[in-house]
Amino acid sequence: MLGDAKWAFDKVRATGRLSKMQVMEAEFQLAVCEGSDWFWWFGDYNPGQAVSSFEKQFRLNLANLYSILGEEVPAYLALSFTQGSGAPAMGGTMRKGVD
Repeated sequence: MLGDAKWAFDKVRATGRLSKMQVMEAEFQLAVCEGSDWFWWFGDYNPGQAVSSFEKQFRLNLANLYSILGEEVPAYLALSFTQGSGAPAMGGTMRKGVD
């Protein structure tokens, strides 16, 4: 997914059709996608709700990049690819403290 988005970014940028402001906005959005927390959350050991939330945000960020580039958003970005099955007490965005 990210590789496809980077390829689209490079292709569009090479055409010169984006304004300087659009290039800056696209570069920022690409950095957001590259720095996504989703890469840390897609394992089966994480709780399903956390995995789903991070994946949804990642796909929305990628879709936004395509929109900034003026490209069609790939249909596969509407699909969910991951699911967690870990115990919420053992993972998630917050972990239980130790007394």
